[in-house]
Amino acid sequence: MEPAAKKPGFQNDINGMRGISVLMVVLYHFHLTVVSGGFIGVDIFFVISGYLMTKIIVNGVMQQRFSYLDFVLRRATRIIPGLFALIAVLLVLGYFYLPPSDMNSLSEQALQAVYFNANNYFAAKQGYFTQGADDNWLLHTWSLAVEWQFYMLYPPLVWCFYALARRLAPARASLGLALLLGGTAAASLAYCILSDSQQAFFSVIARSWQMLAGGLVYMALAARRAPLSTRAAALLSYGGCVVILLALYLVRRYTLEAVWPGYFAILPVLGACLILLAAYEGNVLLNNVVTQKLGSWSYSIYLWHMPLVMAATVTGLLTDQPRWTKIGGVLLSLVLGYLSFRWIEPARYLKKDALKRNYALLIGAGATLAVVAFAGASTAGFLFRVSDPGFYQGLRQAATSTTFDPACENEGRNFDKLCVINGHLTGKKILVIGDSHAGHLYPWFKRHSQVNTTFFVKSGCPVIDGYERAGSDKDCRGFTRRAFELAASGQYQQVIISQNWTFFTPRAEGICSMQGTRCVVVKDQADPGAVLRSVRTSIEALLARKVQVAVLDSTPWFVTSVPKKLERDMFWHDRIATRVDSAWLFDENREYDGMFRSLQGDPGFSVLSFRPALCGQGGCTAYDSAARMSIFRDRDHFNPRWIVDNGNIFTAVAGVPTAP
Repeated sequence: MEPAAKKPGFQNDINGMRGISVLMVVLYHFHLTVVSGGFIGVDIFFVISGYLMTKIIVNGVMQQRFSYLDFVLRRATRIIPGLFALIAVLLVLGYFYLPPSDMNSLSEQALQAVYFNANNYFAAKQGYFTQGADDNWLLHTWSLAVEWQFYMLYPPLVWCFYALARRLAPARASLGLALLLGGTAAASLAYCILSDSQQAFFSVIARSWQMLAGGLVYMALAARRAPLSTRAAALLSYGGCVVILLALYLVRRYTLEAVWPGYFAILPVLGACLILLAAYEGNVLLNNVVTQKLGSWSYSIYLWHMPLVMAATVTGLLTDQPRWTKIGGVLLSLVLGYLSFRWIEPARYLKKDALKRNYALLIGAGATLAVVAFAGASTAGFLFRVSDPGFYQGLRQAATSTTFDPACENEGRNFDKLCVINGHLTGKKILVIGDSHAGHLYPWFKRHSQVNTTFFVKSGCPVIDGYERAGSDKDCRGFTRRAFELAASGQYQQVIISQNWTFFTPRAEGICSMQGTRCVVVKDQADPGAVLRSVRTSIEALLARKVQVAVLDSTPWFVTSVPKKLERDMFWHDRIATRVDSAWLFDENREYDGMFRSLQGDPGFSVLSFRPALCGQGGCTAYDSAARMSIFRDRDHFNPRWIVDNGNIFTAVAGVPTAP
């Protein structure tokens, strides 16, 4: 097959942008910190896609020669062969090498990828930036789903807008079409900025403005009467590269993942639009041997790199041997990308008659993959493959359990969700405040508490006065103020504070405090120890009001999900390690542990801890062999079934009589 660069109309600047974008994405997913904002490569891909699709659709519609069926067939042969080949390989390998829960996840994702619904699937399951997720084999197919959905909607939209423009202003139909598309892009951008970040990230509506931006650039170029001078084009092209680099820097500097793709996403889109508008093929950053090869292989590289990331993660290689695993993973992504480009992608060059003949083949392949994926998802990952299905079912039950009633979760900014147990009882009243590490105590209190107990919880938020979750203004500060107002209100005689202390230390990157209009992460502050003083001040204020304060210290925390680790150990090695390495837990929490010890001189203060029972030198117990159950439901939250039977450290504060 001739290289893509030999094809008529091929633009080296666009191909170079593809190459740089896919490299950013691959390095980001392999956790190369130098490109910690590399996910913006997808934003650039969307702009390029919109530019090229507009060129095809608008020209065809305006010249009355556009065929929707031919367009769909061409898009199908561009996207589907590589995607279906990837899914087929993963399903076959997964059947032999993945334990049931991993195979179940892969099957569910494969089914959604075949239907081009992966974006909606992952939007409902979790965020793109969820930490610790190690079974997202096909997470990257969300962008293919967005593009496919846009491809299906865009031609009718252009046709309707062009017909309307011709009716209203026949002499300026092209300008009218551009204005209507620009208005649609503006509405999409507004929706993107105003919507919840997770939903907006995966939404075709919230992402359409990026593809429409590329389309508007094409229309501007088509309407331009004279090309730019070489100097102006060069300045515009290099300026676009600078804007993209600025976007990378800002994402890394201000931890913007949690608010992406808000208004900050305008930067990489603007950079890509400037490069397209320049139409300058002399940019050495884009037009060189490396970026051109990467650009030609970009789609296949993108397809194959994510499963390699997941394989390196689940096997522990990315943790145990990070340097060589990252290097090897990136290189293998390029090799597989080239092989796919060489042997699978040529299907896109089929002639029109062959396209129609092979359309049935694509449908048949998709149906076959869908049946296999459905079988895997409906049999709990082909559970019949294992000799002890009860063990795996117990781990699956733990991993899918709910620790806290979602109706009690303070997700918004009203902070009016109070979950009350034994609300009819008078006498002593307990208030439990914190993040999800307070919520995972709820099952024990629900079963055993003998006094009036109220839970006030906001997951993901540090309940530390003046501090916020980095990258996303969830108004944790407002929630914290409300929590301590309740604690000091005189309604409650006992307050229990429980949260993810390990993530809120002076070395924390996940929380920040406001300095002017910026929220600066704790580790970058001039006085990172201020976070400790804030906690101490809040506790001492409650003690001064004669409120009994109990703090639950740091919950054991693991690198990977405990149920998944146990399942993989059993499936791959026919054994499990009941204790998991977590020696760093004590060192990471040394400041908080020291503070809590110093406060114990006050008779109103006490420290509660699961660590003496679970943790010792070098590790913490993760599996209860006697009960045959995982102690945790994920990396750091207790299994509800286990906490109900083993939360006896709360018996004294909850009014539960002890056994004689």
